[in-house]
Amino acid sequence: MDRDEILVRMSEDTRQCIDAVMDMYGAPFARLLGIEIESIESDRVECSLEIRPELMNSMARGHGGAVYGLIDHTFAIACNMHHPCTGQNTHISYYRPASGRLRAVCVPINRSRSLEVYDVRAYSEEGKLIASAVCTSFVLKGE
Repeated sequence: MDRDEILVRMSEDTRQCIDAVMDMYGAPFARLLGIEIESIESDRVECSLEIRPELMNSMARGHGGAVYGLIDHTFAIACNMHHPCTGQNTHISYYRPASGRLRAVCVPINRSRSLEVYDVRAYSEEGKLIASAVCTSFVLKGE
């Protein structure tokens, strides 16, 4: 996915953040997993991931680490659009096995000068909830 393809997936009010989004999109781990940006709005980021054979666990289901990777990277795009942040903690719950194409949706719960908290949920293609997380980032000052 190139810059122009990502720009059309961004709302008008977020397009000024394209450089930060491109940096996040290009992260080596995200590229390794195959995470794709579906849409970006000021208060909502959606990304997707295909659970390929190499992302499965020993029971032939999507590995929890792959699901977490999708959740974490969707959260990273949301919190790093306007200023640099770093993840502080995540509480994640898994509800059912993952397979096929997953979609993560990230929305803010609270933003302050030093911390940002987001709700991130991963869904199956059928719309079933696979996992949910509350992710907190620390806003980096002076960067």
